[in-house]
Amino acid sequence: MFDAHFNSHERFDCPTASSFNNKTMRNLFRIQSRSRWSLVIGTALLIGVLRLLRMNHTDGHWNTSPSATQSQSTVDVIKCSLNDTVNNISSSIPPTHRNFLMYKHCRTFSRLLSPTPCENDLFLLLVVKSTAIQVDRRSALRNTWGKKGYVQGKNVKLLFLVGKSSDTIQGYPLQQVLEWESRQFGDILQWDFDDSFFNLTLKEIHFLKWFSLECRWAHYVFKGDDDVFVHTSNLVEYVKDNKPSEQLYAGNIMSGYPVRDKESKYFIPVEMYPNKPYPLYAGGGGYLMSNQTVLSLKVAASSIDLFPIDDVFVGLCLQKMNITLTHHSGFKTFGLKQGVTHFNPCIYRELMVVHKLNPTEMWTMWSLQQDPKLKCFKSRT
Repeated sequence: MFDAHFNSHERFDCPTASSFNNKTMRNLFRIQSRSRWSLVIGTALLIGVLRLLRMNHTDGHWNTSPSATQSQSTVDVIKCSLNDTVNNISSSIPPTHRNFLMYKHCRTFSRLLSPTPCENDLFLLLVVKSTAIQVDRRSALRNTWGKKGYVQGKNVKLLFLVGKSSDTIQGYPLQQVLEWESRQFGDILQWDFDDSFFNLTLKEIHFLKWFSLECRWAHYVFKGDDDVFVHTSNLVEYVKDNKPSEQLYAGNIMSGYPVRDKESKYFIPVEMYPNKPYPLYAGGGGYLMSNQTVLSLKVAASSIDLFPIDDVFVGLCLQKMNITLTHHSGFKTFGLKQGVTHFNPCIYRELMVVHKLNPTEMWTMWSLQQDPKLKCFKSRT
């Protein structure tokens, strides 16, 4: 991919207590996403924002003391007692896996932040897994393919799934930023469990429960990561003639054996899964489901033991549901192959999902896609 960036001639002034307002915060999010220097500038401005929040909110709710937040986070990570029946876990199993086994029966956590209600005519719900530190990614999605509103006459809504995190910027906790985002955009769904890789499965089951209670009339659900580019219009086009009451689970369908390399992020010891293939599942970067499939997943998930890899956990649920999975070549959950395709908007125009784009690349591709003067050409290999 070429090194895409925007030229910016904006002036960057730090807000003062007297001038700070919602417009300043909106500018902060816009700057973070669109500038090559977003990390540096965004960090400085976030520190200013958090300092102002501490100055203007002196009650306990806005206490930004790092030590207080960290100690509270330690208490909130574990909400139920250790499972005594797993005391004989092999000492060869890594600590993270041991901890998962000892507490995987903990399946219910309280909600911290809720999104705005789902409208009755909601056609497509875009559900994105994120973490507190990924401020720039959320900002990019809200202003590109995740824009709320209507696509081809169909109502679309964006939702971010997050847990509780100890992430900080220069020592300042980011929970306040999440709370501000929730008030400003109404698209944050947060629960009181540690936001970690192994807890992505908790996000899965908590989302399914929330959907069945508060958004069960949405026709379709796209579920993916916060670093994917989604051609929302193509998703709508793909399902507009289908029935949400029928089963649909579409994406980059795969299987494979558990990874036994302890250095791998996806390592699974044999004690947690035997030497047999995983069930079929879609790459977690992004997949599409009908209303009926999401509701059925909720039922199946309630009787399946939690598994540390959320994609595989969904596969185990789908296996129990005994439905047909649809492979679609437009879901590029491993990105585009180098040397075959390039950062070409004409190629992206034909796809559903492309994984591994940073916020600047997201903005660039979205802008190119919206250009009415775009002339497509064949990329050279």
